[in-house]
Amino acid sequence: MSFSRYDTKATYSSKVLVRASPEYERCRRNNPSADTPGRYPQEIHIVSSPEDVATALRRATELGVSVGVRSSGHAFSLGALVQDGILIDTTHLNRFVDYDPNTQELCFGPAVRVEEVSSKLTEVKRFFPHGHAPTVGAGGFLLAGGQGWFVRGWGATCQTWITKMEIVVPDGRVLIASRSENTDLFWAARGSGLGFFGVVTRFWGRTIPASTLWERTFTFELRDKYERLMKWALEKGEDTPKYGTDLNLTIFYPEKYDNSFVTDDVPKHAKLHLGLSLLCYSDTEREARTLLSAYDDVPADLRECLMHMQPVQKRQFVDIFNKKREFIGNKKGEKWQILSILNEPSVPLPRLIETIKPAMCDLQTRTSSVFICICDIVPDESDASLSIPQKYYISTITGWNDERGPAVSQAMRDRYRRALPVASGTYVADYDPTHDEANGKPMSDSALERFLTIRAKYDPNDLFPTYKRFVATRDKINRLTNKATL
Repeated sequence: MSFSRYDTKATYSSKVLVRASPEYERCRRNNPSADTPGRYPQEIHIVSSPEDVATALRRATELGVSVGVRSSGHAFSLGALVQDGILIDTTHLNRFVDYDPNTQELCFGPAVRVEEVSSKLTEVKRFFPHGHAPTVGAGGFLLAGGQGWFVRGWGATCQTWITKMEIVVPDGRVLIASRSENTDLFWAARGSGLGFFGVVTRFWGRTIPASTLWERTFTFELRDKYERLMKWALEKGEDTPKYGTDLNLTIFYPEKYDNSFVTDDVPKHAKLHLGLSLLCYSDTEREARTLLSAYDDVPADLRECLMHMQPVQKRQFVDIFNKKREFIGNKKGEKWQILSILNEPSVPLPRLIETIKPAMCDLQTRTSSVFICICDIVPDESDASLSIPQKYYISTITGWNDERGPAVSQAMRDRYRRALPVASGTYVADYDPTHDEANGKPMSDSALERFLTIRAKYDPNDLFPTYKRFVATRDKINRLTNKATL
């Protein structure tokens, strides 16, 4: 079947799609990566209400099969495609963004995209920390915790911004979960990602008055200065105030953006670049310059690698979205893989930088790139299942168009497997239930034990089985840790 462009608002003639129908296959392949695996649900349910979700869950129970839920975005392992199970596609489920001026809260469905939330916020002149990439769906973003805007000081979006959720649980009940109602469900949903055992149909989140977005940027040629540049960039993050700042690093080949190249091969004389996007949210340019001033002093040995620098300038969120569209997308059948670690904070910075170097610098294709976010998330395990420290989110995005996919993706999995000794875990949004070797723990051991107890209460028939992969990963990492200490 030929590739059809990823459609974030795809429509179908029926609410239930069955195998062998053209619409079934179009829906099965409607993913942010064109590398759709050969996994075939028995049925795909296109839901538009909690009642439709309950119907799909009853059907799964009747058939005795598992359930996958797709809000879509950047979950390139496509774990929702459960072989012989039921795929619940939430594209049209509460696909709106409402703002209540009395409560100053947003309300939206799980497949609402980041850019749709942002557009509403611009209209009502409010702020809510949505994601950075425009086409990511709210469901996956928030269940993973949410590395939203200005996460360093304002916390993961699910920690301090989400006030309640509407959730359909496996027996078909529609429940409201918050800090005062169905509190165990609210705890379990925030941080468990694709391991969650229900279908969120609506989110509510608090907002604050809008301010102004500012950015300053640096671009260096990496040369032989990888260690020096990384150390300088990350240490200057320590010197930057946490509240209202957003610090991001990328490593890439500039040829990534050159459409004149016809292959994914890294050009013979290509040189890696390291970019810094330093953003803040403040009322005045003077405040912005102060917030980002730690990066004013570029050491002399790094200045010789400096290719481009832009001073603090006013930005709109849509400007950042447009950059992200160039960074990653699926316009021409691109295939993508994201692998990541969350660093173990006790590991000395030089060791971390050296250990991750193969994953940072040995990119497999011209379109591949590295993204690092200084998150500084300190989890509160008593409040949510989000429980792995997230000082630095370190990821490699591998892209290709040709038939080298298995070799290319496996090579990067090998690099991330070797980086596990310096990791506290894996950001659950990037957890791959189909290939475990590069996965770190998506939850702490104690959080996982609590999660399993709550899960057994709501899902005794195992409609949502991904938790078993979480257990296997925990056991794998604990074996490796015990072996290393012997």
